This record gives sequence, structure tokens and C-alpha cells, in this order.
Amino acid sequence: MILFFGFSIHAQSVEYTVIATDLLNPRGVAFLPDGRMVVSEAGTGFVGETDAENTGRVSIFDDLNSDGDYDDEGERQPIIEQLPGYNILYQFQPGRDEVVGAGDVLTLDDGRIFFTLDDNFEVLSIVEVSPELDIIGNLYESVGSLNSMVYDENSGRIYVAESSRNAIAYTTLDGESDLLLVFDILAHNQQAVPSGITIDPATGDLLVTLFSGNLWDYYGEVLSFMPGDSKVVRVNPETGEVTDEITGLTTAVDVAIDEAGNLYVVQMTTEWATPTMDTNFDVYDPSAPPDAGGYARFSGRVTMYPADGTESVILAEDIDAPTNITYHDGNLYISVGQGTPGRAIWVDGELRHITGQILKIAVP
Repeated sequence: MILFFGFSIHAQSVEYTVIATDLLNPRGVAFLPDGRMVVSEAGTGFVGETDAENTGRVSIFDDLNSDGDYDDEGERQPIIEQLPGYNILYQFQPGRDEVVGAGDVLTLDDGRIFFTLDDNFEVLSIVEVSPELDIIGNLYESVGSLNSMVYDENSGRIYVAESSRNAIAYTTLDGESDLLLVFDILAHNQQAVPSGITIDPATGDLLVTLFSGNLWDYYGEVLSFMPGDSKVVRVNPETGEVTDEITGLTTAVDVAIDEAGNLYVVQMTTEWATPTMDTNFDVYDPSAPPDAGGYARFSGRVTMYPADGTESVILAEDIDAPTNITYHDGNLYISVGQGTPGRAIWVDGELRHITGQILKIAVP
């Protein structure tokens, strides 16, 4: 176990590559045994009256021309489309532009695919897809939003981070499920929201990112999160014991680990929360004024915490609202661009638009 308390950070220039763009809120990234990439997209968040208006999807990406990206014709094959989703700005009035729907995704060695789905908060489930790409059905259903999941080959369990009940639960591949633990509140009495999860292969422990929930009374203001309260914790899957692993973070949303035990943490932003959005703001109106949407845009960060406990290293920063990180075959894959696709935002005095992308970083 490596503890990072009061750690120092070393900035390192590491170039990232944009390997897929113009996505609709990309979330989970996983890889099939043959090397093809699977990506889930939460969609636009627009709640229509018919299934045809739903824009969430799960797709297989194949670099057919071997040019290093998946932006060429025929390289993206949607296998499941018209998945529902919604924007929490209207569902829960938190003052933030966040789209929820299809979430994390994982694959097994036999070619099965699983993805989490929030069906407008009516059915919250892990959906199973056969190696032939047919939907088998819901493996697991919950009363809480499912943020992230990981498969443990040793126990045969899928562990899932459930954000709306601050819990870790699990299900077997046969559908036998149970609750493992509920997290305690954080330092300023806000909810400890589990946002990302992975497994330490050396110990079998779960590594979980805890995002700081709303701070309801900060000198009379409501904050979307409290900088410094977010952290990564280590969870014993047998006892449910929780210990701090990395503390002092701002918005840790996901965590990954490589074969050597190096940890990689992605933060959605590393700055204070921006003013919240008015719940009457029309995020789908192209003429609406630019608005950050509750989080400082282009302030996300990816940091490596070496297994030997030496100084942590910033691998990428100033990236736009990242949500997911995946380690695979010596590379990191980061989903960025959370929020209503195409909505206008200001970035350093420049007018830009929210764009969903997948970034790739070669592990140093």
C-alpha cells in the first residue's frame, strides 16, 4: 500500500493525442480481446417523447486504416442506439450542466460487454451484451445511479460505484448481488460520492475516487464541491474497511492502475466551482449566452502516482471536463467534454463549444 498524504506534484510535459472527436458525452472506454475499442456515450441529455429522440449509444471503434485515430469513415459501429438520458440541471436543479445516461463500460475475455445505464432515473442498471452483440438484458438493477464498475476475475464479481446512495455494491455474473458498504460524509459534512473504481491486482483491494458532493452552506453560498475534500480510498472487498490512499484532491472522478502498481487519477476540474446555472437556462438553445455550467472548463488534470511512492507527476492538464480514465496496454484513454454537446463556453476570452473527445496518453 502506498499512501499519498501531503504529496508534492511534479509537472511533466506529456503529449496527448485526440483519437476520437465529435462524440456525445463519451463516458466508459474498454477493449475487446481483438483490440477494438468500446465506448459508451451518454448523449445530448435531451428527453424526447419518443425513443428516436434519445441519443445515447454504445459503439465499437476500429482503426481500419491504422492512422492512430477513429475519426475516419466506417471506423465507428454503433451496436446499441437510442439509449435514454437526461440533464441533471433539470432533473435535480443542482445548477450544473451534466448529462447522465449510458455510463461506464467493461468487457470480458469471452467478448461479453457490460454498460451502466440510467434510464431517466426510472431503471438504473448494468446491461449485458452477448459476444454476438445482442442485448441479453439487465444483469443488475439498483436504486442508485451507477457511476463506474470493475470486474474481479478472482471473485467473479462486478463491483459498482453507486453515486446517489454513496455506496459500493457488487453483482456476480449470475446476478447475485449485495451492498458492500456506504461511505461516511466528508470533511465539510458533504456527501462522499463514489465516482470511479478499479482493482489493485497486487492486493485485490478496490480503489475508489470520492467526489465531493454539494456543500450547502459555505458562508451562505452553495458550492458544487469543496476543493481539497475529494480523495482516493482503498477498500477491502471482504471486510469493507476503508482507508485513505490519496487525499487533498479537488474533483477526483476516476482512477486507473497499471501492471506495475502506478495509479492514475483524473480530476474533472482543479479550480473552484464556477457560479451555478439558472434552472431556466436553455442548454439546447444555440443562441443562449456562453456559460461554464458549474465547473471551470479546460481545468481538468491527469496525474500519475508512482508505485514506489516518489513524487507524483502531472501527465495532462487544462483538459475539458474529463469524466473517465482507462488503462490498456501501456496507454491511458480519457473521456472529455462533459456537458451539452455544442453548447457555447468561454475559455480564456475565446468562444468555444463543448466537444466530446477521447484522449490517448502513452504511459511514461
